[in-house]
Amino acid sequence: MRLEGKVAFITGAGRGIGRSIGLALARDGAKIAVTGRTKERRDQVADEIVSAGGDARPFVLDVTKDEEVVEAVRQVLETWGKIDILVNSAGIIQYHTPVWETTIEEWDTMMEINLRGTFLCCHAVAPHMVGRGKGKIINIASSAARMADDDLGAYTASKWAVAGYTTSLAKSVRPHGVRVNGLNPGWVDTDMSRDFDPAGDPEWSTPEEIANAALYLATDAPRDMTGQFIDIFGS
Repeated sequence: MRLEGKVAFITGAGRGIGRSIGLALARDGAKIAVTGRTKERRDQVADEIVSAGGDARPFVLDVTKDEEVVEAVRQVLETWGKIDILVNSAGIIQYHTPVWETTIEEWDTMMEINLRGTFLCCHAVAPHMVGRGKGKIINIASSAARMADDDLGAYTASKWAVAGYTTSLAKSVRPHGVRVNGLNPGWVDTDMSRDFDPAGDPEWSTPEEIANAALYLATDAPRDMTGQFIDIFGS
């Protein structure tokens, strides 16, 4: 198994893309820190991994709260002694709203979860990885970070910012052996997407497809790849 002995810290791991990434990395041997706000969800995913023969522990985490991020990282390091892989999967989507009708609250919420959450987790974990001289950080951006979508101004801005931050961080930590890359999923068939569009679409990606791309980035296969994004969406 390619990730045998590795420890992966995954945000938003209680459902959707984060859950699928946790399951995929666990199947390849990684120990999984299942983090999220909802106890029932994170416990269920951790139990699912353990039942399949893996090693996982649930940790409470609201990525917008600095003190919770710092505490979750401390607990994971206390449990396993290291963090090899950080996956920033926690995020929310915006309901279609004309840009001029976007509320300040809606804008702030997008930035708090999608951007601030990614920053806080990288800010807490990167020094540990730099100190060890190795590590993988995978940030989930969006197809919206490649092409703007009408009526998704706040969401698009947050994901463009995640992409820019990812590229900058990659350059900063590259000399220290840490690799930072991202994924740009389009529509993915998750509960969150179904809340947005209950009918769904057969063209949507599955969470497992996104997880497979994350698994590739988590392994040593792309040894010197950093500051790059894998697009997972149609034209």
